[in-house]
Amino acid sequence: MQQCTVLRDNVIVNEKHSEVRHLFPDNPHHPVLSSLINAKKVGDSSSFKWFSYYQTMHQIIMTHSEEVIRVEAVSIMNILLLRTDAYKERKMYGEVPVFETISQLLRKEAGVAVQKQTVDLLYLLLNCPSLMLMFCSSCKEEGTSSDIPTTSTETAPAFKGTGAILEGLADCLASRGNGAPKTLVLKLQRNAIIVVAFLASSGRRGFEFLLGRDPCSRRSNFLFLILQVLASEIDVEEASSSSSSKACDDFRERTLVIREALILLNRVASNPQYSTPVLRLLTNRRGDMACLTIDIATRLSRKPLNCLWHHQKSLDTISKQMRESEIPDLARIFKRRVFSFLGDPLPSASASASH
Repeated sequence: MQQCTVLRDNVIVNEKHSEVRHLFPDNPHHPVLSSLINAKKVGDSSSFKWFSYYQTMHQIIMTHSEEVIRVEAVSIMNILLLRTDAYKERKMYGEVPVFETISQLLRKEAGVAVQKQTVDLLYLLLNCPSLMLMFCSSCKEEGTSSDIPTTSTETAPAFKGTGAILEGLADCLASRGNGAPKTLVLKLQRNAIIVVAFLASSGRRGFEFLLGRDPCSRRSNFLFLILQVLASEIDVEEASSSSSSKACDDFRERTLVIREALILLNRVASNPQYSTPVLRLLTNRRGDMACLTIDIATRLSRKPLNCLWHHQKSLDTISKQMRESEIPDLARIFKRRVFSFLGDPLPSASASASH
């Protein structure tokens, strides 16, 4: 596996058209969504009209509590954002009331479908560098940790909402669905991991959020939550005996969740500036962190125990290859980094099995 796969850079979502159908295929026949998807390129003279639609959708969310209405409204907001330039136009869409609404819609009470669309909305807004700076500047400097180096100054005006949004992201990672389809829950968790990874890539403050050392994120142990997601999904997969099409859909999405989580863990565990505090936290023997870290790295680095999915014709080749080769490779790299940090770069088979 090439290093660039493990330590890939985050990409600014700055595509006005081609991403729309890929991100929002669920309801292609909705009249408003269809008109936005099929619309021709929006000129500068139409910017105010689209921004007005965006504000209208936000008002609908604020005045309606029905989940189906909120899902449609946030979907339209996402499509409108995708039609803007992340560097030049998107800042005006990141008004403080929108972020305050996001903090409410990310909570489990909003419903999984609403949470999933809201995570997408947050990701698109944070793709605007000015909005990312505002978001990361929300918390005061006195909560930062001395072993995380400062990489840049932060001068953007702060708003009081980062902590609530981070708690909402934690709710998304910890989601159990409450009756929602398993595939939708997995999509929510995968997108939440992507947002957490994007925040971690933003610099010192983003790593403070990840490690729970910023005042805004002390209630949200993202690394622990991600490890719990991995452990839970490994258990589910190993215990599964179903070969239905739904089980294949769940497996495909579970594979993507595991992949994103391992990419994030490898990225932060190999970062030259932040790897020491990250690995120190992951191997902390107080609580369950160390046991979870070693158990996950060991189990995922082996060939999958449950191979019922291997012969399923409905499962695409990419998912099979990802589960058979890429995920074990990522897990072995992560395992090697963890054991190297612990002073045991080449653990014996018996030692690994004991965990």
